Amino acid sequence: MHPNRKGLASLCLMLLLAAMALIGCSSRGSDQPASQAGSAAKLKSVKIGYTGSTCEAATFTAYEKGFFKEEGLDVELIKGDFENSKNSIATGKLDAIGGLVMSWIKPLEQGLDAKFSAGIHTGCNYTLVRADSPIQSAKDFRGKRVGVDAMGASPMMLLARELVNNGVDYKKDVEWKVYPKTELELALDRGEVDAIALGEPFGTIIKKNTGKIRVIVDSAKTPPYKDEYCCLVLLSGKVIREDEAAAASITRAIMKGADYVKEHPREIGELIVDKKYVGGDKEVNVEILSQFNFAPSLDGGEKAVQIAAQEARKVQFLDPATDPDSLAKQIFFRFNGV
Repeated sequence: MHPNRKGLASLCLMLLLAAMALIGCSSRGSDQPASQAGSAAKLKSVKIGYTGSTCEAATFTAYEKGFFKEEGLDVELIKGDFENSKNSIATGKLDAIGGLVMSWIKPLEQGLDAKFSAGIHTGCNYTLVRADSPIQSAKDFRGKRVGVDAMGASPMMLLARELVNNGVDYKKDVEWKVYPKTELELALDRGEVDAIALGEPFGTIIKKNTGKIRVIVDSAKTPPYKDEYCCLVLLSGKVIREDEAAAASITRAIMKGADYVKEHPREIGELIVDKKYVGGDKEVNVEILSQFNFAPSLDGGEKAVQIAAQEARKVQFLDPATDPDSLAKQIFFRFNGV
Protein backbone atom coordinates (compact mmCIF):
# COMPACT_ATOMS: atom_id res chain seq x y z
CA MET A 1 0.00 0.00 0.00
CA HIS A 2 1.22 3.47 -0.77
CA PRO A 3 2.65 5.17 2.38
CA ASN A 4 0.21 8.08 2.10
CA ARG A 5 -2.75 5.72 1.74
CA LYS A 6 -1.56 3.65 4.68
CA GLY A 7 -1.32 6.76 6.87
CA LEU A 8 -4.76 7.91 5.80
CA ALA A 9 -6.25 4.52 6.68
CA SER A 10 -4.66 4.61 10.12
CA LEU A 11 -6.02 8.11 10.74
CA CYS A 12 -9.54 7.03 9.71
CA LEU A 13 -9.35 4.02 12.03
CA MET A 14 -8.32 6.23 14.96
CA LEU A 15 -11.17 8.67 14.30
CA LEU A 16 -13.65 5.80 14.08
CA LEU A 17 -12.51 4.35 17.41
CA ALA A 18 -12.69 7.79 19.08
CA ALA A 19 -16.23 8.32 17.79
CA MET A 20 -17.30 4.91 19.08
CA ALA A 21 -15.83 5.73 22.50
CA LEU A 22 -17.75 8.98 22.64
CA ILE A 23 -20.98 7.24 21.68
CA GLY A 24 -20.41 4.66 24.41
CA CYS A 25 -19.87 7.35 27.05
CA SER A 26 -22.96 9.17 25.88
CA SER A 27 -25.04 5.99 26.08
CA ARG A 28 -23.92 5.26 29.63
CA GLY A 29 -24.58 8.86 30.67
CA SER A 30 -28.09 8.80 29.26
CA ASP A 31 -29.11 6.26 31.91
CA GLN A 32 -29.06 9.10 34.49
CA PRO A 33 -31.83 11.68 34.71
CA ALA A 34 -30.82 15.04 33.30
CA SER A 35 -31.39 16.62 36.71
CA GLN A 36 -28.76 14.31 38.25
CA ALA A 37 -26.14 14.42 35.53
CA GLY A 38 -23.70 17.10 36.53
CA SER A 39 -26.19 18.55 39.05
CA ALA A 40 -23.51 19.15 41.67
CA ALA A 41 -21.76 21.61 39.37
CA LYS A 42 -24.99 23.50 38.72
CA LEU A 43 -26.24 23.94 42.30
CA LYS A 44 -25.99 27.41 43.81
CA SER A 45 -24.55 27.44 47.34
CA VAL A 46 -26.65 29.40 49.84
CA LYS A 47 -26.74 29.69 53.62
CA ILE A 48 -30.07 29.60 55.47
CA GLY A 49 -30.40 30.30 59.16
CA TYR A 50 -32.65 28.78 61.80
CA THR A 51 -33.13 29.06 65.55
CA GLY A 52 -34.47 25.59 66.32
CA SER A 53 -38.20 26.32 66.53
CA THR A 54 -41.09 24.12 65.42
CA CYS A 55 -42.28 27.18 63.47
CA GLU A 56 -39.37 26.64 61.06
CA ALA A 57 -40.64 23.23 59.94
CA ALA A 58 -41.10 24.38 56.33
CA THR A 59 -37.39 25.16 56.04
CA PHE A 60 -36.38 21.81 57.54
CA THR A 61 -38.81 20.04 55.23
CA ALA A 62 -37.49 21.83 52.14
CA TYR A 63 -34.01 20.63 53.10
CA GLU A 64 -34.88 17.04 53.99
CA LYS A 65 -37.30 16.46 51.10
CA GLY A 66 -34.98 17.88 48.45
CA PHE A 67 -37.03 20.94 47.54
CA PHE A 68 -33.99 23.20 47.73
CA LYS A 69 -32.11 20.91 45.33
CA GLU A 70 -35.11 20.87 43.00
CA GLU A 71 -34.71 24.64 42.87
CA GLY A 72 -31.02 24.35 42.02
CA LEU A 73 -29.74 25.17 45.52
CA ASP A 74 -27.04 23.59 47.64
CA VAL A 75 -28.15 24.70 51.12
CA GLU A 76 -26.15 24.91 54.32
CA LEU A 77 -28.39 25.26 57.38
CA ILE A 78 -26.82 27.37 60.13
CA LYS A 79 -28.25 27.47 63.64
CA GLY A 80 -28.07 30.62 65.77
CA ASP A 81 -30.10 32.75 68.14
CA PHE A 82 -32.04 35.80 66.99
CA GLU A 83 -29.22 38.30 67.54
CA ASN A 84 -26.64 36.18 65.73
CA SER A 85 -29.03 35.57 62.87
CA LYS A 86 -29.86 39.27 62.63
CA ASN A 87 -26.18 40.20 62.39
CA SER A 88 -25.55 37.46 59.82
CA ILE A 89 -28.46 38.61 57.66
CA ALA A 90 -27.25 42.21 57.93
CA THR A 91 -23.74 41.32 56.76
CA GLY A 92 -24.84 38.90 54.05
CA LYS A 93 -23.39 35.86 55.86
CA LEU A 94 -26.88 34.37 55.77
CA ASP A 95 -28.99 34.47 52.62
CA ALA A 96 -32.32 33.77 54.31
CA ILE A 97 -34.15 32.74 57.45
CA GLY A 98 -37.73 31.99 58.46
CA GLY A 99 -38.77 34.98 60.54
CA LEU A 100 -41.58 36.08 62.85
CA VAL A 101 -42.81 39.28 61.29
CA MET A 102 -43.30 41.14 64.60
CA SER A 103 -39.78 40.25 65.76
CA TRP A 104 -38.14 41.59 62.60
CA ILE A 105 -40.24 44.70 61.99
CA LYS A 106 -38.14 47.00 64.22
CA PRO A 107 -34.72 45.91 62.87
CA LEU A 108 -36.08 46.40 59.34
CA GLU A 109 -37.33 49.86 60.23
CA GLN A 110 -33.85 50.64 61.55
CA GLY A 111 -32.31 49.76 58.20
CA LEU A 112 -31.61 46.02 58.34
CA ASP A 113 -30.71 45.03 54.78
CA ALA A 114 -33.39 42.39 54.23
CA LYS A 115 -36.89 41.88 52.84
CA PHE A 116 -39.78 39.47 53.38
CA SER A 117 -40.90 37.49 50.35
CA ALA A 118 -43.77 35.13 51.35
CA GLY A 119 -46.08 34.15 54.19
CA ILE A 120 -45.59 30.59 55.45
CA HIS A 121 -48.08 29.92 58.25
CA THR A 122 -50.23 31.36 61.03
CA GLY A 123 -50.02 30.68 64.77
CA CYS A 124 -46.95 30.62 67.10
CA ASN A 125 -47.67 32.90 70.08
CA TYR A 126 -49.58 32.68 73.35
CA THR A 127 -50.41 34.62 76.49
CA LEU A 128 -51.08 32.27 79.41
CA VAL A 129 -52.21 32.77 83.02
CA ARG A 130 -52.81 30.46 85.97
CA ALA A 131 -56.21 28.77 85.98
CA ASP A 132 -57.17 30.63 89.19
CA SER A 133 -56.01 34.03 87.89
CA PRO A 134 -58.44 36.96 88.07
CA ILE A 135 -57.28 37.94 84.57
CA GLN A 136 -60.06 37.13 82.11
CA SER A 137 -59.21 39.46 79.23
CA ALA A 138 -56.78 42.13 78.10
CA LYS A 139 -58.64 44.76 80.12
CA ASP A 140 -57.57 43.03 83.35
CA PHE A 141 -53.83 43.53 82.78
CA ARG A 142 -53.51 46.94 84.44
CA GLY A 143 -51.00 46.70 87.27
CA LYS A 144 -50.00 43.16 86.30
CA ARG A 145 -46.57 41.61 85.67
CA VAL A 146 -45.90 39.69 82.46
CA GLY A 147 -42.99 37.33 81.89
CA VAL A 148 -41.35 37.22 78.45
CA ASP A 149 -38.17 35.70 77.08
CA ALA A 150 -37.14 38.87 75.24
CA MET A 151 -38.27 42.48 75.16
CA GLY A 152 -39.79 43.42 71.81
CA ALA A 153 -40.02 39.84 70.55
CA SER A 154 -43.11 38.52 68.77
CA PRO A 155 -44.94 37.07 71.85
CA MET A 156 -44.59 40.36 73.71
CA MET A 157 -45.72 42.40 70.72
CA LEU A 158 -48.78 40.22 70.19
CA LEU A 159 -49.91 40.87 73.76
CA ALA A 160 -49.01 44.56 73.43
CA ARG A 161 -51.34 44.77 70.42
CA GLU A 162 -54.14 43.07 72.35
CA LEU A 163 -53.66 45.41 75.30
CA VAL A 164 -53.56 48.63 73.27
CA ASN A 165 -56.60 47.56 71.25
CA ASN A 166 -58.44 47.15 74.57
CA GLY A 167 -57.43 50.50 76.04
CA VAL A 168 -54.48 49.33 78.17
CA ASP A 169 -51.14 51.15 77.95
CA TYR A 170 -48.67 48.28 77.68
CA LYS A 171 -45.75 50.53 78.62
CA LYS A 172 -47.24 52.25 81.66
CA ASP A 173 -49.91 49.85 82.91
CA VAL A 174 -47.91 46.61 82.72
CA GLU A 175 -44.56 45.52 84.18
CA TRP A 176 -42.55 43.31 81.82
CA LYS A 177 -40.04 40.86 83.29
CA VAL A 178 -37.52 38.86 81.24
CA TYR A 179 -36.75 35.19 81.94
CA PRO A 180 -35.13 32.37 79.97
CA LYS A 181 -37.79 30.50 78.00
CA THR A 182 -37.35 27.41 80.15
CA GLU A 183 -38.08 29.37 83.34
CA LEU A 184 -41.27 31.17 82.32
CA GLU A 185 -43.62 28.47 83.57
CA LEU A 186 -41.79 28.32 86.91
CA ALA A 187 -42.03 32.10 87.28
CA LEU A 188 -45.78 31.85 86.73
CA ASP A 189 -46.08 28.98 89.23
CA ARG A 190 -44.18 30.92 91.88
CA GLY A 191 -46.32 34.01 91.44
CA GLU A 192 -43.38 36.13 90.27
CA VAL A 193 -45.50 37.13 87.27
CA ASP A 194 -49.23 37.18 86.60
CA ALA A 195 -49.00 36.03 82.99
CA ILE A 196 -46.45 34.81 80.48
CA ALA A 197 -46.18 35.59 76.75
CA LEU A 198 -44.24 33.01 74.77
CA GLY A 199 -43.94 31.07 71.55
CA GLU A 200 -43.55 27.46 70.46
CA PRO A 201 -42.94 24.75 71.47
CA PHE A 202 -43.18 25.98 75.07
CA GLY A 203 -46.63 27.48 74.53
CA THR A 204 -48.20 24.16 73.57
CA ILE A 205 -46.29 22.25 76.26
CA ILE A 206 -47.43 24.58 79.05
CA LYS A 207 -51.03 25.10 77.90
CA LYS A 208 -51.58 21.32 78.01
CA ASN A 209 -51.66 21.66 81.80
CA THR A 210 -55.34 22.54 81.55
CA GLY A 211 -55.94 22.20 85.25
CA LYS A 212 -53.51 24.97 86.13
CA ILE A 213 -53.24 27.06 82.97
CA ARG A 214 -55.69 29.19 80.97
CA VAL A 215 -55.16 30.73 77.55
CA ILE A 216 -55.81 34.46 77.17
CA VAL A 217 -54.45 34.89 73.64
CA ASP A 218 -53.66 32.16 71.12
CA SER A 219 -52.55 33.60 67.80
CA ALA A 220 -53.68 30.42 66.02
CA LYS A 221 -57.24 30.78 67.33
CA THR A 222 -57.86 34.30 68.68
CA PRO A 223 -59.24 36.79 66.12
CA PRO A 224 -57.95 38.76 64.32
CA TYR A 225 -54.52 37.19 64.79
CA LYS A 226 -55.63 33.71 63.68
CA ASP A 227 -55.93 34.97 60.10
CA GLU A 228 -52.52 36.67 60.02
CA TYR A 229 -49.30 35.05 58.87
CA CYS A 230 -46.84 35.15 61.75
CA CYS A 231 -43.90 33.47 60.02
CA LEU A 232 -42.50 34.65 56.70
CA VAL A 233 -39.46 34.06 54.50
CA LEU A 234 -36.86 36.76 55.14
CA LEU A 235 -34.11 37.24 52.54
CA SER A 236 -30.92 39.25 52.83
CA GLY A 237 -30.76 42.34 50.63
CA LYS A 238 -27.45 41.08 49.30
CA VAL A 239 -28.85 37.86 47.80
CA ILE A 240 -31.78 39.74 46.25
CA ARG A 241 -29.44 42.27 44.58
CA GLU A 242 -26.69 39.87 43.53
CA ASP A 243 -28.68 36.76 42.59
CA GLU A 244 -32.40 37.41 42.36
CA ALA A 245 -32.96 33.99 40.77
CA ALA A 246 -31.44 32.25 43.81
CA ALA A 247 -33.52 34.42 46.16
CA ALA A 248 -36.67 33.43 44.27
CA SER A 249 -35.65 29.77 44.41
CA ILE A 250 -35.20 29.96 48.19
CA THR A 251 -38.70 31.39 48.50
CA ARG A 252 -40.26 28.73 46.26
CA ALA A 253 -38.50 25.87 48.05
CA ILE A 254 -39.68 26.96 51.51
CA MET A 255 -43.20 27.44 50.18
CA LYS A 256 -43.05 23.86 48.84
CA GLY A 257 -41.90 22.80 52.29
CA ALA A 258 -44.90 24.51 53.88
CA ASP A 259 -47.30 22.75 51.51
CA TYR A 260 -45.74 19.42 52.45
CA VAL A 261 -46.00 20.13 56.19
CA LYS A 262 -49.70 20.89 55.80
CA GLU A 263 -50.33 17.48 54.23
CA HIS A 264 -47.93 15.51 56.47
CA PRO A 265 -47.83 17.09 59.96
CA ARG A 266 -47.17 13.79 61.72
CA GLU A 267 -44.31 12.78 59.45
CA ILE A 268 -42.63 16.18 59.75
CA GLY A 269 -43.32 16.53 63.48
CA GLU A 270 -41.45 13.28 64.04
CA LEU A 271 -38.74 14.02 61.46
CA ILE A 272 -37.67 17.38 62.92
CA VAL A 273 -37.21 15.77 66.33
CA ASP A 274 -35.37 12.74 64.92
CA LYS A 275 -33.05 15.02 62.96
CA LYS A 276 -32.54 17.18 66.08
CA TYR A 277 -33.68 20.41 64.43
CA VAL A 278 -35.93 20.98 67.42
CA GLY A 279 -36.11 19.52 70.91
CA GLY A 280 -39.02 18.14 72.86
CA ASP A 281 -41.52 15.38 72.40
CA LYS A 282 -42.55 14.18 68.95
CA GLU A 283 -46.25 14.25 69.80
CA VAL A 284 -46.02 17.87 70.95
CA ASN A 285 -44.41 18.88 67.67
CA VAL A 286 -47.01 16.94 65.69
CA GLU A 287 -49.74 18.77 67.60
CA ILE A 288 -48.12 22.15 66.96
CA LEU A 289 -47.83 21.53 63.22
CA SER A 290 -51.40 20.28 63.06
CA GLN A 291 -52.82 23.46 64.59
CA PHE A 292 -50.85 25.90 62.42
CA ASN A 293 -52.29 26.85 59.05
CA PHE A 294 -49.49 26.09 56.61
CA ALA A 295 -50.81 27.77 53.49
CA PRO A 296 -47.91 29.63 51.84
CA SER A 297 -49.00 32.87 50.21
CA LEU A 298 -47.48 35.98 48.68
CA ASP A 299 -50.63 38.02 49.21
CA GLY A 300 -51.00 36.76 52.78
CA GLY A 301 -47.38 37.52 53.53
CA GLU A 302 -47.61 41.03 52.12
CA LYS A 303 -50.80 41.69 54.08
CA ALA A 304 -49.16 40.41 57.28
CA VAL A 305 -46.31 42.87 56.80
CA GLN A 306 -48.76 45.72 56.27
CA ILE A 307 -50.69 44.82 59.43
CA ALA A 308 -47.50 44.37 61.44
CA ALA A 309 -46.23 47.80 60.41
CA GLN A 310 -49.55 49.48 61.20
CA GLU A 311 -49.93 47.73 64.57
CA ALA A 312 -46.30 48.32 65.54
CA ARG A 313 -46.85 52.02 64.85
CA LYS A 314 -50.05 51.97 66.92
CA VAL A 315 -48.28 50.51 69.97
CA GLN A 316 -45.43 53.00 69.53
CA PHE A 317 -42.93 50.29 68.74
CA LEU A 318 -41.84 52.16 65.63
CA ASP A 319 -40.39 55.64 65.39
CA PRO A 320 -43.15 58.30 65.35
CA ALA A 321 -41.82 59.59 62.02
CA THR A 322 -42.14 56.19 60.32
CA ASP A 323 -44.99 55.82 57.86
CA PRO A 324 -46.17 52.21 58.26
CA ASP A 325 -47.50 51.88 54.72
CA SER A 326 -44.23 53.08 53.21
CA LEU A 327 -42.27 50.77 55.50
CA ALA A 328 -44.40 47.78 54.51
CA LYS A 329 -43.82 48.43 50.81
CA GLN A 330 -40.10 48.86 51.41
CA ILE A 331 -39.59 45.57 53.26
CA PHE A 332 -41.62 43.15 51.10
CA PHE A 333 -40.32 41.88 47.77
CA ARG A 334 -42.29 40.09 45.05
CA PHE A 335 -40.42 37.93 42.55
CA ASN A 336 -41.51 37.25 39.00
CA GLY A 337 -42.33 33.57 38.68
CA VAL A 338 -43.02 32.94 42.37
